Amino acid sequence: MFHLFIRSAQLACLVSLCVACGKKEDAAAAPSGPIVGVLDLALSARNSGAAPADAHEVELSSTALNVGGLQVLTLTDGVFAPADRSGDTLPKLKDALAKTPHAKLLFSVSSSIPYSSASLVLATAKAANVDSVSFKVRPPGSQTNTGFLTLDNYTVRAKTKNDEDVAIAGAASRPWSDFTSQWEAVQTGCRAAPSGSCAFKPEKIADGGTLRTVLYAAGQGVNVGFFRVGAPPPAPVAAEPAKPAKKGKKVKPSKKSKNVDPVAEVEQAEPATEASFQFRAQEAVSASSAISETTRPVCGQTACGVTVQGEKATLFVRLLSLIGAAFPDRTPAPVVAFELP
Repeated sequence: MFHLFIRSAQLACLVSLCVACGKKEDAAAAPSGPIVGVLDLALSARNSGAAPADAHEVELSSTALNVGGLQVLTLTDGVFAPADRSGDTLPKLKDALAKTPHAKLLFSVSSSIPYSSASLVLATAKAANVDSVSFKVRPPGSQTNTGFLTLDNYTVRAKTKNDEDVAIAGAASRPWSDFTSQWEAVQTGCRAAPSGSCAFKPEKIADGGTLRTVLYAAGQGVNVGFFRVGAPPPAPVAAEPAKPAKKGKKVKPSKKSKNVDPVAEVEQAEPATEASFQFRAQEAVSASSAISETTRPVCGQTACGVTVQGEKATLFVRLLSLIGAAFPDRTPAPVVAFELP
């Protein structure tokens, strides 16, 4: 009887331990609540996308990366630890996405996240065969409503120079003339901003080539740039022949005149191959943005392929707001290539 009592007690202990372990595992696996609040989302004039079905739900805050409500990685002040990276991907995130494969990503990003961290998540998702991303955003001026900025066929690639002819997968090639023919309308749209720098239309513009459109953000500024690529540089302007010196007079080396002749400067200028339109970051979150009017003449009716660039420390929400302002609701969705900072 004594031995039977001991064995019964041991069995009871084992059962208690198993139950306790099960409770710990259940607690560890229990999804947490949202880690990115509504007021922490980017403001975007493109926000009418529907919530994607059959998608990975990923949240990125300054301290954690969650997939489906479960924490996958931790961050320090919005930055991943070097040990969590492998090149331009996050292996633990890739493994988490591979457990339940989806072709879409529902991505909520905190306002404190730098572009360097958000671009790693996007690059990892792309490596896990995710082709579409829907960013959870707020309409400008709203504190409670949310929507989605959806980008299909997005790509992530290494940084390129703005004069490089690098195609964007899924985007149709457009001629440089699609911008130059609308330069004055683009300039007029830009001038609607309270403050900004709008490239004026010069007398001489290079012919031929294809159009490269670039959105860039750094610090408190955002920029929309149009570049001519894929064609040889324009022929240099021939300098006027020097006049022969009169006999009996020595020719002194000419000093650069302080008063530059503006007419001569225009005549000798190289044909334009680019145009830059700069704004304060606040313009991207305006309910009626001059950025929208700047891109509308070129991209308001025909989809544009666009390259998105930013510095490592650029807040990612600034880039989302810039994309939304450049391609607001009721305009064709852009085909976007995010370039790693």
